[in-house]
Amino acid sequence: MRLTQAQMYALYKVYLEWQGKTPHAIMPSEFEIVPDDEYRDGDYIGAWVGGEIPRGNYPFPPGSAMYLGIEKDGYTHS
Repeated sequence: MRLTQAQMYALYKVYLEWQGKTPHAIMPSEFEIVPDDEYRDGDYIGAWVGGEIPRGNYPFPPGSAMYLGIEKDGYTHS
């Protein structure tokens, strides 16, 4: 997995917020930090946080997990 520095900072913030509240792995076991001048070579990443991963259509049941997408510029959204 190739992460931009901004993605790594965002992922670390997600980890600090959710590490004790989710059964899902948040931090990748292997990754490479992509230098700013290679920004376009970074991967789009995402992490599940919260409860069980929903297996149906929206609206999801209360307590379901949420998928957080992290763009190459570090912007986090669900």
